[in-house]
Amino acid sequence: MKTSSLAVGVDVGGSSIKCALIDLQNGAFAGERYSTPTPAQGSIDDLLCALASVAANIPGEHAVGLAFPSVIRNGVVRTAANLNKAWIGQPLADLAAERLHRPVIAVNDADAAGLAELRYGAARDVPGTVLVLTLGTGIGSALFVDGHLVPNTEFGHLQVAGREAEKRASGRAKVEDGLSWDAWAAELNLVISELHGLLWPDLIVLCGGITEAPQMFMDKLHCEARLCVGTLRAEAGIVGAALATIGSAEI
Repeated sequence: MKTSSLAVGVDVGGSSIKCALIDLQNGAFAGERYSTPTPAQGSIDDLLCALASVAANIPGEHAVGLAFPSVIRNGVVRTAANLNKAWIGQPLADLAAERLHRPVIAVNDADAAGLAELRYGAARDVPGTVLVLTLGTGIGSALFVDGHLVPNTEFGHLQVAGREAEKRASGRAKVEDGLSWDAWAAELNLVISELHGLLWPDLIVLCGGITEAPQMFMDKLHCEARLCVGTLRAEAGIVGAALATIGSAEI
């Protein structure tokens, strides 16, 4: 069956839910981006209502890809590090489809960002092992081996010198700990060094809102692997969520 070249991407972040119609031919926005605050510690219904309110800005019956900050197995939420713990065990894809009245594919948010960078961005046509890190409320990770996703990696929760990686070097950690760019880059270097020692990737791609200012930190980072800022940066999650609707076999 022929699939549409358009899909809705929804990226649920720790602070906001972002949504846009995406042209899957080139990964470009096919319309305006909409957002609403994330009721991260609100009830399941609160978050579903927020999803419905932002998705209602995009009319039609386009499939929805939903990037969610959780391990997602068969559409079911398995972790909730930065959300209400009541989400654990909930059939997110089914609940969202019922609320939005559209087909929904749910995917880990960092995996979504990685898929976007692999298809349209900095990791396109890169062989070997690629690690994508999203630096936001936490640290998300997406791992690819020769273009194939290893789903639901959670390297942001890795212990680095006795402290969780995302507590050291997420975008939130920089703000909450009052870190200068030099101090934050030093923490990120610790995390990157630990990950490199475990995975030996050929390329590490950094995404997330903080990467909108690469001139503030990229020259302070050091790694044996090639290191770059993502092409789609903070928009990678939305684009990758939409891309997930066509199925991993086609990605």
